[in-house]
Amino acid sequence: MQELATLSALSEPEFAALIDEIADDPSRRDELTDLLREDHSLYQQRGTATTARMRGWILLALARVGVSDAALLFVLEELDTGTEPYLVAAAARALRSYPTPKSAFAGFVMRAISNVRYRDEPVALENYGRYATSAAATSAVRELLATLTWLGAEGQDVVEEVESLRAPVAGLPKKMLPFVDQAIQAIRAGDQNHENGASQCCALPSSLGSIFFSRAGSRRDCAPIEETLFQDHEGASVSFREFFRGHVSIVVFFYTRCDNPLKCSLTITKLARVQKLLEERCLAGQIRTAAITYDPGFDLPDRLHNYGQSRGLRLDAGNRMLRTTSGFTALSRHFKLGVNFVESLVNRHRVEAYVLDAEGRIASCFERIHWDEQQLVDRAIEVMNEKDDMPPPLPAAPPPPRRNAAPQVLGLLASIAIAFFPKCPMCWAGYLSMFGIATLEKIPYSPWLQPLFFAVMLVNLASVWFRRHSTGGMITFALVSAGALAILSSKFVPGWEAAATAGVALTLAGSLLSAFSAKNARVTAQQFNQA
Repeated sequence: MQELATLSALSEPEFAALIDEIADDPSRRDELTDLLREDHSLYQQRGTATTARMRGWILLALARVGVSDAALLFVLEELDTGTEPYLVAAAARALRSYPTPKSAFAGFVMRAISNVRYRDEPVALENYGRYATSAAATSAVRELLATLTWLGAEGQDVVEEVESLRAPVAGLPKKMLPFVDQAIQAIRAGDQNHENGASQCCALPSSLGSIFFSRAGSRRDCAPIEETLFQDHEGASVSFREFFRGHVSIVVFFYTRCDNPLKCSLTITKLARVQKLLEERCLAGQIRTAAITYDPGFDLPDRLHNYGQSRGLRLDAGNRMLRTTSGFTALSRHFKLGVNFVESLVNRHRVEAYVLDAEGRIASCFERIHWDEQQLVDRAIEVMNEKDDMPPPLPAAPPPPRRNAAPQVLGLLASIAIAFFPKCPMCWAGYLSMFGIATLEKIPYSPWLQPLFFAVMLVNLASVWFRRHSTGGMITFALVSAGALAILSSKFVPGWEAAATAGVALTLAGSLLSAFSAKNARVTAQQFNQA
């Protein structure tokens, strides 16, 4: 294999000669597959049209040497998402070189017909870079119909769709009808002679299953990209570590200037469906979603927001559209993104989605062929339920703060003091003598003490009011309030002197209930945190 720098510098004629050279040597067939990788240096700084011609020529080389299982994925990808007639025609021809027709191919071929039929045009597949002439012209639809003919009985699942192509209004142009008839005849004839049905050839090769999942044992450390910085659709900055650590995440890549509606636009629309599936399963807050642009220089926050919103995407703190502000190269290398550029503009990219575990590592990847929304959600749930990848437990919530009981104790004492506070200087001496406090008999009568006791009692009322949610609700406040009213009535309403005792009892009951309820609340919180 030539050095990468040499490959990136090849002219188109030199490239075509190299591909022909590789195709003439069966032992080098795997090199053709490697050259189809979108991130290959071969495509760096080449325009979109040039990239399409080069990839088409590689597919046509595979058609000559035979498509292997490794190359089959690239062929099916072009049929699944391609809209360029030359590339689709080359992929259809390449598929016919696969050793065994399989019924699973039929759906790809029919999707390709639907995708390209209104874009179809004559193409030349025999020489590199040649324009189609009447003698050598074919087209994408014609090549796809030839592939259906090659499938024969394996196309029986789509025979009704093929027959619909003959419809007077919604069908294909008249010049294509003979090829439609050939495909129908081959499918019907093969069906009659197909003794074992399609059971032996209905599935894609088992080797393709590995493209969907990357198991836990192969998960790479994400430390090199943890400090990669993003700006989201609202303009807020966030690092890879901040957004992707601690939660399982579903990540897709796209860019707003993509002109293939079957790639980026459809990817974001499908991500919106994924979000709805997560909501239906009450997982919207546990599994995050992110759409990261390949084109951070162009896709500024407003453009990201409008692009996502117009496709039904939910956008909030756990569901973001992101553009890198630093570290895109490291991010691309970590995810092994299938993308290449001419200057800052994407010239080729694949469809790709990822499931990240709670450590931010890649747990699963879905690439090239369109992924199924339900399958992606199911895989994310599996990752979330993996014991080894569960996010660390959240720190225990601190117990409710211990409130200072001094205001409540003072308030209770003040209420008692008001109830029995003497109304005159003579009563003051009598109280002191009655209790035998001889040493206090010289304490002068102080009228200002009563307003002070009133103030402290109000502090007690305020304290109980603010503690009502954690100390028995409104019951404690009602008891203390009733006690305060009874005490005040005993002082200012003639004949209500006896109410003082009841007021003290109510205040005492409410204060004790408040204190016990607060203690129980703290104990309950501590037990919850320990559990």
